Amino acid sequence: MPVRTRTLTLLVASALALVSCGGSEQPVRERTGDFAITLDDYLIRPQSLQVPAGRQLTVRVTNRGRLGHTLRIRGGTRNVLAITTIEPGETKGRTFRLKAGGYTMYCVLANHEELGMHGTLKVGR
Repeated sequence: MPVRTRTLTLLVASALALVSCGGSEQPVRERTGDFAITLDDYLIRPQSLQVPAGRQLTVRVTNRGRLGHTLRIRGGTRNVLAITTIEPGETKGRTFRLKAGGYTMYCVLANHEELGMHGTLKVGR
């Protein structure tokens, strides 16, 4: 392959890699207090979620992975919601209230959070 073609191929591949790695995902906006979270092996979807403040919130969490997972929502240094282990194929739900602000969603098992099982929850508009 000529040097020019090889260089162009390398530049295109690098640009595609940078595009796929960067950028923050636009938050999914739920207008009601009901929302769904899907857990997979080392993924939480949606990874960025925005819900209205001042409402009762209801979450439905489904595990689509091959491993058991949990869902925790952390505000500051403490958990404000804890859903225990959800087995593969299982769905659990919970109704709760949160103050306006930013929260972290994550799986507490082993090193799942470090492997990518985390996301953000913003309460308020």
